Amino acid sequence: MKLRDRLAAANRLQRSRAFKIVATIAIVVLAIAVFGTYVVQRTAPPDNSGAAPAAGQPESSSQASDAASPQDDELSETERTARSALQTSQRALEQVLRARYDWKSVGFGVAIVTGLAVTVVWLGLGLTYLALLLLAAAVGMPLARFGPTATLGNILLGMVALTGSFTALLQVARLALSHSGPVCSIARVVLDEAVRMKVSLVFIVILIIGLSALPNALDADQPLRYRVQSFMSFSTGLSFWTIAILTLLFAAATVAFEQRDKIIWQTMTKPVSSWSYILGKWLGVCTLNAILLAVCASGIFLFVEYLRGQPALGEREAYVSYQGGQDATEDRWLLETQVLSSRVTVQEQLPFTKSTPEFIDGANSFIRSRQEAEPDFANTDAERAKIYDELYNNALTAYRSIEPGTSERYIFRNLKGARDRDALLTFRHRIDAGSNRPDEFYNVSFVFTNDMVLVQRMGPGFFHTATLPPSIVREVTEKDLAAEKDPERRAQLAQLDGTVLLEVVNGDVRDRTTNPDTITFPPGGLEFSYSVGSYRFNFLRAMLVLWGKLAFLAMVAIWASTFLSFPVACVVAFAVFLAAEGSGYLQASLDSFATSDTQGNIKILSLVAAWVTRVVAGAFSLYGDLRPTRRLVQGELIPVSSVLIGGLFITTVSAILYAAAAITFRRRELATYSGR
Repeated sequence: MKLRDRLAAANRLQRSRAFKIVATIAIVVLAIAVFGTYVVQRTAPPDNSGAAPAAGQPESSSQASDAASPQDDELSETERTARSALQTSQRALEQVLRARYDWKSVGFGVAIVTGLAVTVVWLGLGLTYLALLLLAAAVGMPLARFGPTATLGNILLGMVALTGSFTALLQVARLALSHSGPVCSIARVVLDEAVRMKVSLVFIVILIIGLSALPNALDADQPLRYRVQSFMSFSTGLSFWTIAILTLLFAAATVAFEQRDKIIWQTMTKPVSSWSYILGKWLGVCTLNAILLAVCASGIFLFVEYLRGQPALGEREAYVSYQGGQDATEDRWLLETQVLSSRVTVQEQLPFTKSTPEFIDGANSFIRSRQEAEPDFANTDAERAKIYDELYNNALTAYRSIEPGTSERYIFRNLKGARDRDALLTFRHRIDAGSNRPDEFYNVSFVFTNDMVLVQRMGPGFFHTATLPPSIVREVTEKDLAAEKDPERRAQLAQLDGTVLLEVVNGDVRDRTTNPDTITFPPGGLEFSYSVGSYRFNFLRAMLVLWGKLAFLAMVAIWASTFLSFPVACVVAFAVFLAAEGSGYLQASLDSFATSDTQGNIKILSLVAAWVTRVVAGAFSLYGDLRPTRRLVQGELIPVSSVLIGGLFITTVSAILYAAAAITFRRRELATYSGR
């Protein structure tokens, strides 16, 4: 039998229903076996018969309870504080080590691979993909195992996996859009153009190669948390920006080129309305974005989980320190609690704002006193606004500065959720002192609501963290409110529920020593946070937000291309994209942008630029406030409310642009036929 006949027989076999059923059963059984073996290995009790406990490792919670047999009311304040600290440390350790036995990451990975494999089988490409994978493994794995060619081998294997996923999902999307209506038909044509048009194919290839090569750029000598953060930041940013540029170019090209090449005549002479045409183009581009983002997100997620299972700094293997016991090293601790988490963060409540009457009166008094000596001082509104900003920033700096031997009180609100969840609090803090010399250290005392004292030896210019029990969050009960007879004081007391009152002392309260310099907390230098879930759902929300942004960009490019040529439409679309992504930076830049010279003369061009910048930044403020990548990398919760509000803004603006594009397209003479 000839090779062509053998290939034809294999193709008939992989397309037969019997083969698909048998292959699906085999894939599912193999997946269950792999996952079951992993769960058994992970949940099996470790063999610690000959190993001594790790140095400094806390006792188990039961042992800690037995050691603290006296009742709480019989203990001194110092003993209660020590016991609370021990229990908090133990709970924190158990929380981190629990990730070692977490099967969800491998479960998600097995589910993704299994679903993709079953999809390929039912597309009738099971044997084809199997042959390609075997060929790639035969070439790539030897290269990956050989030192000089390891990078090339890893890139090759990554490219094969991503390309196979992309082509499989592309076929699934075509099947999903198999409806005979005009919208789905146009969307299918858009998907065909995506793999045929050079402008899109180039970016797809760049995305696949870049995402495959990125893991090899990580420095293995760095702490694990930095490697995970770097990979998540660069991979997510690379994926979004590459797909965004592809979206703008491809969405503009698919409409503009059809008008330029008169292909639009063949479409619009058929019973296709302008509304259906624009919607079909947008649906096709959004489907392409969903495919590319799904492929990238799957690769990013699986590799992050792979990195999570690697040894952290100070570990001989994952979750096992060099001392031989299961202990959380600093690198592992920060990775699990600060990076791979979903945290709600609360910063101190400022005692005043720019609109506070006391601040305005003080600023006006300062300006009047200066004007008595300098009549030309702050005569214009722009100069007065600049003086207000300077005075406000100086007042905040003074509020956050503590002289040697003195103290300052700060209040943190909206921490009731941590108390109700009985969740551990992460206290993150940083000081600036002197010139922030790295060889200087300061003992700083923190006194919390429940009189718990934490003394930290801190190096200036660096963030420090401490884990605290939820008991530091103040609870105001109905009994407390009923005992207060004064209505005004009762209202003030009710507002203290769920707060942390923090007193910071510039010195050590234990031995009554002070530091030589004034310490200052920069903006964001004092914050509490607590976990509300795994980073996985945060990752999913981040990908949904990115897909919503891409859908908005697709509509912008399609709208621009309905009445502009391809180059001009690209310029308009890219301008909107850059303005939306840079809205936060534009808003911050207005604080230091001067619209007048030193003599108080208004600069017209600067004033116009400031007005335009303010309008643009305000228009895209909701878009810019989403910041899914930054929040994901820093382990901050992407709240559902933020996603919904941002999604509502994107949907509203996209709907307006869709209506404008459809009306514009309807008014144009696109399908004029002379009859000759």
